[in-house]
Amino acid sequence: MIDEHEWRSILQVAKDGTFSAAAKHLYISQPSLSQCIKKVETELGARLFDRTQNPLVLTSAGKIYVRQAKEILRIQKALVQEVADLSELRTGSLTIGSSRTRSACFLLNPLVAFHQKYPGIQIFVREAPVRTLEENAASGDVDFALLYGTSGRRDLISLPLCREHVLLAVPKTHPLAAMRQKESSIELPRISFSAMSDESFIKLQPFRQMADVFDKLCEATKVRPHVVFEANSIIEAAELCAAGMGATLVTDMLARSWRWRQEAVFFELEEDIAERELLAVYNKKRRLSLAAQKFIEFLRTE
Repeated sequence: MIDEHEWRSILQVAKDGTFSAAAKHLYISQPSLSQCIKKVETELGARLFDRTQNPLVLTSAGKIYVRQAKEILRIQKALVQEVADLSELRTGSLTIGSSRTRSACFLLNPLVAFHQKYPGIQIFVREAPVRTLEENAASGDVDFALLYGTSGRRDLISLPLCREHVLLAVPKTHPLAAMRQKESSIELPRISFSAMSDESFIKLQPFRQMADVFDKLCEATKVRPHVVFEANSIIEAAELCAAGMGATLVTDMLARSWRWRQEAVFFELEEDIAERELLAVYNKKRRLSLAAQKFIEFLRTE
């Protein structure tokens, strides 16, 4: 009843909701998977899945089995981590959950530096939306995830990494760009968002965090830029801005770290905008591996 092949198969079926999808992920035939599940159910004397439902639904016995199987998986991962730690980072692996923007702007240099110091550690970056990243951190599918805050789950621990603040970006052909070019100070010039009244602007789609910042700035300054495009990511917005399509909002991390194909011009905003704190988030029941601890140190020095 504790055969690894069996409990991993049941976990996959519970995740995918169908035998056919789970069989594809497990690289086995559907009849073989069905036979495996039936064997476990016979040994337990109880059904694990309600096969009248589509997708499949766990029975009461199935919920118990899955809960305990996940605990076995957690213990197995912890064992592998602790043994890997004994090698003093000569071998092992590290999986990081991240958004595409964080991967491109925050992880690139630390990944290279970490690999140069610990070449025996395999590193995987799993990119996903914020909600999925939080679930991945809670389930242990990643060692830790990079998030701006959490939904308040008590099963997660958050380690602060750095703070970001919002900048205004305009194309280098924009009239405001001349102001930046005349500044001799290293610090960015400050400007009010009210300067964007009726200006062409690239905002992010409503479900993005920066879209909320845009709306709050519009409300605070009583101006409404002319939105010419709604971007799916802050990187997409920044590149379109640099190409001359319009102004947009970026973070100082993006301005500093992104490998720009074309130049953009950046300004501090006079309006009060709360800084965003980037966190490394992981399940508090899991022991943070030595590789994860060391990588977080690299992130904090970035």
